[in-house]
Amino acid sequence: MKINKKGALSIGLTVTTVLLAACGGSNGDTDSTSKDSTKGENQATDQSISVGVLNELSTGDTLLVSDIGTNTAMSQYLEGLYRLDENNQPVPALAEETKVSEDGLTYTFKLREDATWSNGEPVTAHDFVYAWRQAVNPEKAAPYSYMFTSIVNAEEIINGEMTPEELGIEAVGDYEFTVQMTVPVSYFLGEMAFLPFFPQNQAFVEEMGSEYGTSSDTTLYNGPFILTGWDGTNQSWSYQKNEDYWDAKNITLDKIDVQVIKEVSTALNLFESGGLDDAILSGESAKQYVDNEAYVVEPEARTNYLQFNYTDVPMFSNAKLREAFSLILDREELANTILGNGSLPATAFVPHDFVTNPVTDNDFADDAGDFLTYDKEKAKQLFDEAKKELGVDTIEIDLLGDDDEASKLVGQYIQGELQNNFEGLTINLSNVPKNNRIEKGQSGDFDIILGGWGAILPDAINLLDIMNSETTFNVGPYKNEKVDQLLNDAETVNANNPEARWQNMLDAQAIMLNEKGFIPLYHTAEVHLRNPKLKGVEVHSVSARYDYRNAYVAE
Repeated sequence: MKINKKGALSIGLTVTTVLLAACGGSNGDTDSTSKDSTKGENQATDQSISVGVLNELSTGDTLLVSDIGTNTAMSQYLEGLYRLDENNQPVPALAEETKVSEDGLTYTFKLREDATWSNGEPVTAHDFVYAWRQAVNPEKAAPYSYMFTSIVNAEEIINGEMTPEELGIEAVGDYEFTVQMTVPVSYFLGEMAFLPFFPQNQAFVEEMGSEYGTSSDTTLYNGPFILTGWDGTNQSWSYQKNEDYWDAKNITLDKIDVQVIKEVSTALNLFESGGLDDAILSGESAKQYVDNEAYVVEPEARTNYLQFNYTDVPMFSNAKLREAFSLILDREELANTILGNGSLPATAFVPHDFVTNPVTDNDFADDAGDFLTYDKEKAKQLFDEAKKELGVDTIEIDLLGDDDEASKLVGQYIQGELQNNFEGLTINLSNVPKNNRIEKGQSGDFDIILGGWGAILPDAINLLDIMNSETTFNVGPYKNEKVDQLLNDAETVNANNPEARWQNMLDAQAIMLNEKGFIPLYHTAEVHLRNPKLKGVEVHSVSARYDYRNAYVAE
């Protein structure tokens, strides 16, 4: 199993003992309605909405989720120690009190005692101990197991050298547990808002066996809503208000109907006829509705790119071929003309306005500079030189992407630019559901993937980790020992040296981009048509995209 040797992610960390009280609202107030002073006033009688999404649910198991769509969905009906507020900062959810030792190596979490599962059982410390041990159990093969490697013994367990029971987590009674760290991690609490760190009810999981998390009936819930109507494969389901949720009095929506809609025309027709309260647009449709009152642009901390299969397609070791592929693509045209949904052309991997230097306050992207350009003539020259070096006259490549409309548009654009400008090149497009694309990537069943990597935390290392050859989702894999070392140094030896850590990350990105290890294309955004009467939807640029706990329908 590939793991990322995750160490400290701190920037100039000085840890003291802290107490963090749980709250009903994300701003620390006990009344979550304080985020919107109009909530509770002029509400519609019918608090039901319908929304469109691009992808199917891949799983109901928090430890197996690997895509942002499922992560977003599950965050509506499951809850962990923390959740993200409107500024992408962690705030307490199930954690009533958190203590951190002065050296940052011991966390003590005290749980609220009024949280229950949908089968009526209490959410306890034992549920966290069980879930975290499963996360690092190599038999589980959890894709995000590498995120636990800052916890004592986690890496050894993942590598099969120790047992899951030796993980540095221990229950102290039913509502308190401690976590022992190998190194201090400054945004460890932010990770607590991510699904793999959520609890699981051991008795229920073991009762369901292999069926656990494969349908709404074989999944257990402890969040604001309950998932209904999902059979594991269908393209529609619902979130219904969880009346037993500890903060149910502050949840206004009664029901959210969800439909997977991959064609923009279908989404538009449903929105205009009142069948959807939230529709996702792209291409010409996105441009046509820019002046509509329902028009919303939502940036994401995500970079979409081309990823090569270095293991099974030897030609991609040719640097000239990779650079030719990068130079031939006009990212301005791709983002602004083809997509037209607020996505921005990539000039590097880490986007602008994502993270700033804690010492100088400089934007990471500004410090990094531009690496990606458009040069058609040079691209043609390099492609011809690459063919000679490879000893071939023709090249045929399969390009694998998702089957939503935006992904198809991007794939068609790339196919056209490459085939029309590179003599002897054939690009075969394959568009499949996102779950299948991820599976094909993990199994190495691809030539080039049109994929993406989004941040779950506001730190540059969270995006750059995809370049580490030990990271699970680096499926090429792209390998550069210097890049690995720089990223590992940023997470360990330089964790408390902000200037050195910043430079480690800048240098790692520069090496990868100069080699064209990945080919960044654009930084994503989504255009939505959202019913103006739908208020209080919390939008995150990292991790789960939406939070409906404070949402409501106004008159």
